[in-house]
Amino acid sequence: MSQPSNPSDGREFERKNTMFGARLRVGDNVYGSEIVNISFGGAQVRVGRSLKNGDKVILEVEPFGSFETEIRWSDGKDVGIKFNGDPEKVAELVMAIATYA
Repeated sequence: MSQPSNPSDGREFERKNTMFGARLRVGDNVYGSEIVNISFGGAQVRVGRSLKNGDKVILEVEPFGSFETEIRWSDGKDVGIKFNGDPEKVAELVMAIATYA
């Protein structure tokens, strides 16, 4: 899973498509969301609103825990997040979602 899914798109990691329930914690606000796709580097999350690029947010995924992330892009419906936390914990999340979703 360490090779780009499409070398021309410039992504470092292959993405796994999924629709897995999650929450995004932005300061004191918590938004229900769905993980659209995920990789070792980040995820596309459907949150139904725009969020500010560069904001630090927490992705909460039951029963796998909370993950420190940063908003990389937002289109009003989905956001792209980059994982900033422990790479081993992120790898466990990606493998679990790839297996069970």
